[in-house]
Amino acid sequence: MKPDQVNSINQSIIASWRSPRDLTCTALALVFGLAIGWLDLYVTEVMVTILVLLAVGLLIGFLQPLAAWRWGVLIVVGQPIMVVVVNITGLHTAEPAQLDIRIVLVALVFTMLGSYIGVLLRYALRGLTRRSRQKVKHGGFSTS
Repeated sequence: MKPDQVNSINQSIIASWRSPRDLTCTALALVFGLAIGWLDLYVTEVMVTILVLLAVGLLIGFLQPLAAWRWGVLIVVGQPIMVVVVNITGLHTAEPAQLDIRIVLVALVFTMLGSYIGVLLRYALRGLTRRSRQKVKHGGFSTS
């Protein structure tokens, strides 16, 4: 890649972080991440946490598909933060609160999976709506 292309990509990524939708999704990812971290400490069933990670990743990936990897990272950050908060405050949890990097990495995998499924759904729906608009525009007949 040429330096001009790299600068253009970097500027578009920086500009995208300033959009209202992006800031909203960032706030949602952080709030949902903290909520999932709390849920993980108080629910003993792992499948509940995994399903919520997938669902939240899917939702935020669908809402803002640009650079979907960051939603996975922002959501998963809530788990270690909540473990630290519980250890500092001494709150009672369902199981002892331990910070384990393996658990965070597994959570990251499921969150990223959900996030990219959300991106794929967004693009699939966008393609379907474009085709249906074209059919309506051309009298219901496909132009292909």
